[in-house]
Amino acid sequence: MTRKIVVGAFLLIGFLLINMNAVAAPPKVMITKVELGTVNPKMVNDGKGLYTSKCVACHDLDQKKIGPTLRNVTKERSPEYIMNVIYNTTKMQKNDPTFKGLVVKFKNVPMPDPNLTEAQSRSLLEYLRSVAK
Repeated sequence: MTRKIVVGAFLLIGFLLINMNAVAAPPKVMITKVELGTVNPKMVNDGKGLYTSKCVACHDLDQKKIGPTLRNVTKERSPEYIMNVIYNTTKMQKNDPTFKGLVVKFKNVPMPDPNLTEAQSRSLLEYLRSVAK
């Protein structure tokens, strides 16, 4: 009887910790290779929604805002670089000289981490590829 109570208590605590996000997520790894093919329409649609909800407050496609314009970012930066800026924002701001320079250029306003998954980051990349001129 006591054993069942102890096991039940551990299961309950584990369930609560998982639901409260108290269990640490695995660390994000840097993106080293992105395979590009033709632009994926479903990913573009998903990426457009993410852009609207996560990016548009600071980034316009054509006019400078709090951050740089994004219309042609896929022509200026590698897919891996863009993915890491989106997916590993904090690491990139701390370690990448180009990113550090952009923060300085845009009045030392750091980019908040959008907390996207790797798949969401890839969809956002697809959207940016679709709007490039």
